Amino acid sequence: MRSTLQEFSAVDALEHNLLRGAGRWVADLTEFFRDYRISDTVFALYARGKTRSSGFIISRFFSSTVLPNYSVALFCVDATTGTFNTDSLRKRIDVVAKVSREDDLRWAWLVVILAGNIQPSIVSFVSRYDKKELGLGVGSTSTKQIVLSDSQIGRSIEKHLKLSKALGDEKAGNTD
Repeated sequence: MRSTLQEFSAVDALEHNLLRGAGRWVADLTEFFRDYRISDTVFALYARGKTRSSGFIISRFFSSTVLPNYSVALFCVDATTGTFNTDSLRKRIDVVAKVSREDDLRWAWLVVILAGNIQPSIVSFVSRYDKKELGLGVGSTSTKQIVLSDSQIGRSIEKHLKLSKALGDEKAGNTD
């Protein structure tokens, strides 16, 4: 049976996963914005929240007494039309860094969704990216290839946000 997520765009599917609790072990994203403009850059999805969860009584007590309450955000770029290269990626990283400074974000995710093959220069750039405050993830809807930055935040893009599921990878499993 086909999942209803396959009828959505990858950005819609990612947002759907987040609304259903994906990523909650890392951050509780509570505000979602579509086509969010920051200066001359538009993010298909912008979500922000805190690291402290708002679960049931025991988990809420645990998180409020033990975990820090950092501000965090997710930025998603829909680059399924047009061209996307390392310069485009660097521009988005600069915008995210600026927002992180202005909004006092402890860390952020930047997810880029492409339609075709991921260029080797982007693969190299993302896999070598080592800033611990920003996790990078680039995924292709056609090849289902995912490249993540080598940091804890970067690796959590697949582990907790389920990017492969948003890209329509049937091997990702159904966690609903």
